[in-house]
Amino acid sequence: MDDITQLRAACWRQRLRECLKERGLTQVEFVSALNRTYLTRFHQKDVSRWLNTGNQTANGVIGFPKYETMMLIADFLGVDVGYLTGETDETSFDLEKASSYTGLSSDAILSIRQWIDAPDNSPDAELRDWRADTINRLFFSSYFDELAAKMLTLYEMSTICYTNPERFQNLMRSLAASSDMPNDLTFQLIIGAFYGMANESFSALLKDAYPTPIEQQFEYSLDMQDMADKQEDEDDEDDEDDEDDEDDEDDDEDEEDISDPEDLWFGAL
Repeated sequence: MDDITQLRAACWRQRLRECLKERGLTQVEFVSALNRTYLTRFHQKDVSRWLNTGNQTANGVIGFPKYETMMLIADFLGVDVGYLTGETDETSFDLEKASSYTGLSSDAILSIRQWIDAPDNSPDAELRDWRADTINRLFFSSYFDELAAKMLTLYEMSTICYTNPERFQNLMRSLAASSDMPNDLTFQLIIGAFYGMANESFSALLKDAYPTPIEQQFEYSLDMQDMADKQEDEDDEDDEDDEDDEDDEDDDEDEEDISDPEDLWFGAL
């Protein structure tokens, strides 16, 4: 093996071991699950070879498994082959591209995707669409930029506080210079004000992204429902009256049917 192949082999060994460890799988459990999933006939000794790819033995260097086998292993573990061989540090090339395009970390993207794709391990597609739309509405809101700007201010303050306490103290002193209150109280009020402004923006964003009926609309909805219920009750009463009328007509018809024609003739005389 050349140097590049050796690096790929070393990465394969390490990441394959890590994937099995993260999933709590022994070699026997792994190969059993792999065979059940793909109807293959691998053995524990095959897993041992995979985990020693690139290592020197008495018979030579252990090579990579066939690419088809590598694809099965990667698919079972939920990653790309390129992740196992070190071509990407993300679990998939799609994730790497998404991270590069958005500037978000892979962990952030995975957190969003996992929340959308696997709500309580349910495959319900409708629920997935609702969860995706929940996130979309946050970013589509016209208040998102305003909230993000205030979150950025809080993040900057938090970062400076823990990475450069002296600079943070100087910043707070400059902001509190015109205050007659004790410094500690002034600091609390300033910090509280920043969080308060962020909370206001967040509240505005939530109301914009997920609007609910205002009081007048709610009362109108209730009135319309009352009218619908009243109309339904009236329709039920009309139906009952119609049924009673039909019963009376049926009774009259029955009386006519049981009358003897001769009795009617004598009655006419």
